Amino acid sequence: MRDLLAHADLTRYAGQFVWLELSYDEPQNREFLNKYGANATPTFFVINPRDELVAAMQTGALSLPELKQFLNRGASEVSAGRETPADAALRRGDTLMAQQPAEAAREYLQALQLAPVDWPQRELAEASAVQALHDSQKWQQCTESAVSYAGKMKRDVLFVRTVASGMWCLHSPNAAAWVDTQLEKLQPLAEEALSLPISVRDHRDSIYRTLMYSAMARKDEATALKWGERWLAELDAIKPHSDDERSALDIARVENLQVVGDPTRILPALRTSEQAMPGNYTASMRLAQMEVAAKQYEEAISTCRRGLARNPGAMSRVWLLEIEAEALDAKGRAGEVRQVLQEALTAAEQIPSKESQERVITGIKRMLSSSNAQP
Repeated sequence: MRDLLAHADLTRYAGQFVWLELSYDEPQNREFLNKYGANATPTFFVINPRDELVAAMQTGALSLPELKQFLNRGASEVSAGRETPADAALRRGDTLMAQQPAEAAREYLQALQLAPVDWPQRELAEASAVQALHDSQKWQQCTESAVSYAGKMKRDVLFVRTVASGMWCLHSPNAAAWVDTQLEKLQPLAEEALSLPISVRDHRDSIYRTLMYSAMARKDEATALKWGERWLAELDAIKPHSDDERSALDIARVENLQVVGDPTRILPALRTSEQAMPGNYTASMRLAQMEVAAKQYEEAISTCRRGLARNPGAMSRVWLLEIEAEALDAKGRAGEVRQVLQEALTAAEQIPSKESQERVITGIKRMLSSSNAQP
């Protein structure tokens, strides 16, 4: 997304917005993150300066047309003198989405009930409802809604986003009989979404991964590997034009191999990226993660040390230390594991988001109790 924002022509919005980018890792951003509930990256907000309420909100990567649509919607909500009931429900859904997705889903569904058939925001509300149902863990309703809505949508970015969200809902913790029925209906739409040139890389990544997960759930590793190799081949064919694009490609590579496959397949690309971005600690983090997966523990420990020397923020420092602890644990170096995890606890106290901080600290303590680092 940073690469898109750096090169997009957004001159028509000059003077309409004050642009602000906030990092999860900076303590001074804690108040904003807690107030607006930004728990995923990227998350986009348009905030009304009159009352500081959310006028529009969207999580996940956006294509340029989708970004412009989002900005137009936010500007329209801020300047609108009078809303229709459907528009008001859509706006309330956006306001609730980050912190109360179940309530947001109710608002989006209400908007669809209140709106006329030709409501311009119908497909946006449908895509948002499916995302909110996913975030509130309404797995079956999410998937069934995705199938119902997507089949009738224009084949644009909202179609792709709806299908991607629906595919994720097939992979609920408690799979049931409905999953196979809905997969049969949704998978052809997912394959169609992959054929569209307008689909952004994040959405393609989600669809490929969920197709891989579906195959693995059916114990069909060959098909999962086929989808994974097809996606990796797409990534390998892209020549990155910036560090941000290089990072996005590497993130997709790692996410692919986390489903199934040989992690050594992507180690050369990750090592090339770490060398090409000497100030980028996340490049070291991704490489170390895959070195652990490949059982190259000494290499992973060295890579984590390089990453920590690149001045990461609090959250990234924790991640690097956790990976290093995992590698040390695999080598049986218990004393060093405990020392590294204690260092991670200290770093975790600097995470800006209170919710994230508590979750991370709980995870580190769990690692301390379950690893060979126990006294």
